[in-house]
Amino acid sequence: MNRRDFARLVAGAAAGLGMRSPTQGPLPTRPLGRTGLDVPILSLGGSHVGSAGSEAVARRLVETAYAEGIRFFDTAESYQAGRSERWIGLALRDVRQSVWLMSKTFAFPERTAESARRHLEGSLERLRTDYLDFWQLHSIRSVADVDRAFGPGGAMEYLLEARARNLVRYIGVTGHARPAAHLRALQYWDRGIRFEVMQLPLNPVDYHQRSFQREVLPELVERGIGVIAMKTSADGRLVRDRLCTAAECLRYVWSLPVALAVVGMERPALVRENARLAREFQPMAAGELDALRARIAPRARLALEWYKR
Repeated sequence: MNRRDFARLVAGAAAGLGMRSPTQGPLPTRPLGRTGLDVPILSLGGSHVGSAGSEAVARRLVETAYAEGIRFFDTAESYQAGRSERWIGLALRDVRQSVWLMSKTFAFPERTAESARRHLEGSLERLRTDYLDFWQLHSIRSVADVDRAFGPGGAMEYLLEARARNLVRYIGVTGHARPAAHLRALQYWDRGIRFEVMQLPLNPVDYHQRSFQREVLPELVERGIGVIAMKTSADGRLVRDRLCTAAECLRYVWSLPVALAVVGMERPALVRENARLAREFQPMAAGELDALRARIAPRARLALEWYKR
């Protein structure tokens, strides 16, 4: 579906179902690798939806995201034992064809095709859909972990099968512990096990320690794999420790060669603020990027990115 057809579908769905179209204009979009899709640069993180406290609160969060132009929704079967998927599925059931849904399969440490199959069946039921737009191998942690998932009978075997059967449109890999794990997955990509997207932590402090930006991002760009950023403020630590603002973190990440950023947003007000930042985004110049990294460098420590430890 091209951009014009998708926009027409979104407008029709919103008008017919009472869902509000973007109140301040659409969000900027970017190509997502070689998928042929143009996606908004801001996505709602599903873990925070599952932690919203109630289905009604979660619905308000998702509906605010939709009203602000967010059309890419992230979740995983492991988030709150499936609650995130259930609440997102309920909130988006009437506009399913006008959004992109992304979920993930975890099953660490087994990483088997059978566990992935069970996860997909559960995800489709909870999300109230018969297909996923994106389905990812969730949270790879080491080279050995990747070898299990990509080996015979591994989870990637079923990801490929699900894509061939049109149960999912695109597949990918996500992780936030070690760049070496992502690089190992890319070795399998080079051998012909092709996936379309990869999700990884990107933020100003990542540049200084076990850096996904320096080690993995150039490899993704070279291969034309769609880049999905996460942990844009190091799970909030950069903001809480006053190393930089949330606005600086997002502007930094959007100034990199990424397609979109998955951002956890606990309240509708945060959704509206981040959507505003997306609409007003202007790329940082090279000097600005360097200055922000230099400002943070003296305080960089791995404890700021607990997920890498």
